[in-house]
Amino acid sequence: MILALCGFVLIIVVKLFPVYLESFKVNSALQGLTSDSRVEGASDAKVKELILKKLQVDDVDHLTNKDIQIVKQGAKRQVSIDYERRVSMMGNVDAVVAFDNSVEIGN
Repeated sequence: MILALCGFVLIIVVKLFPVYLESFKVNSALQGLTSDSRVEGASDAKVKELILKKLQVDDVDHLTNKDIQIVKQGAKRQVSIDYERRVSMMGNVDAVVAFDNSVEIGN
């Protein structure tokens, strides 16, 4: 019984680890915007393009332009990426993991 339980937990960890690793890469790309000199004065479309290029280099390919929202807040902009990932666990059982990452950047 204990061996079966350990096997079940191992399957969950193996299936969900890549999803959380990908989330770390998304968050890292967003945090990188705060120190990127190309962001100063860039349009919203250019900021989205910079994020998508960074994610492409990091092998995160399922996020699209629609997943990135930029909202102006006074002199700063709030850049957020809100997305869900669905992972097939076994048979017809899926796990849905939701992520919401955001950062403030200067204008």
